[in-house]
Amino acid sequence: MNLKCTIPTILLGLSPFFVSYEKKCPKIAEKVIPTIETDIRFKILTTDTFSRKISDESKIVNFNKLLKQYCKPVENYIVVDKNKCLAKVYNPNGDVLYETEVALGRNIGDKRAGGYMVKGAELRAYTTPGEFVICREGSKPGSKNVKLYGDRVMPIAGDHTQLEYKKTQTLALHRVPKSSMGRLRENVINNGTLKDNRVSFGCVNFLVESYDKMRKLISGKGTKVYILPEEKGNSLHLEKQKNGSYKFFQTKYRYESQESNYVDKKKMR
Repeated sequence: MNLKCTIPTILLGLSPFFVSYEKKCPKIAEKVIPTIETDIRFKILTTDTFSRKISDESKIVNFNKLLKQYCKPVENYIVVDKNKCLAKVYNPNGDVLYETEVALGRNIGDKRAGGYMVKGAELRAYTTPGEFVICREGSKPGSKNVKLYGDRVMPIAGDHTQLEYKKTQTLALHRVPKSSMGRLRENVINNGTLKDNRVSFGCVNFLVESYDKMRKLISGKGTKVYILPEEKGNSLHLEKQKNGSYKFFQTKYRYESQESNYVDKKKMR
């Protein structure tokens, strides 16, 4: 057993003890008003020594549990695992409500997605990792997407978007397209193997019935979507933003929107 890898997990497991200790010792606890940043579990998730030993999915689940505990509004959210070609819906308690196989970007790697159907943008078929949010639902009236997806499409905005998703947004959660290309994607999802699921231009493709089941479990617009990195040595890391919130970014590639909102702790010292 690798003790270095199990220490962070053990600490996360023991952390409820510290919480109960504060409740039993109010005289000590009243001197310090607990916040998410003072919670030992949060420190484990944000300290490089420990966070590198915890899986990205575990970081996401534990962070959302903390948000719920500290009275932050947390809803069901989606985690996409590129290595396993799976999409999961979690509730704030960390329970998996639904899991389904998906098709993903044909380019293996964690670089920024390209500009499929975005005028003047470079075509690149990566499914970019990071923290995203569903920014709208359905196809824009009069667009090509109406025939391809109908209402079963939810664009997501995040770090890959250079501040404004409307200009460069290329990623979305959607049903397989209503086309010959869509039938190909439907076949690779249905054939019992994950080796050929990398066929899209970067978007996360669902079978129609899977999309509908997933949609019933989330709020839609505003729902968080976390996409896990797949490149060796890359991982998700919580970084404090200028507005005081924390957001997950991949560590290997940094983009303009990440730099503009990042709080450099070293400069604050």
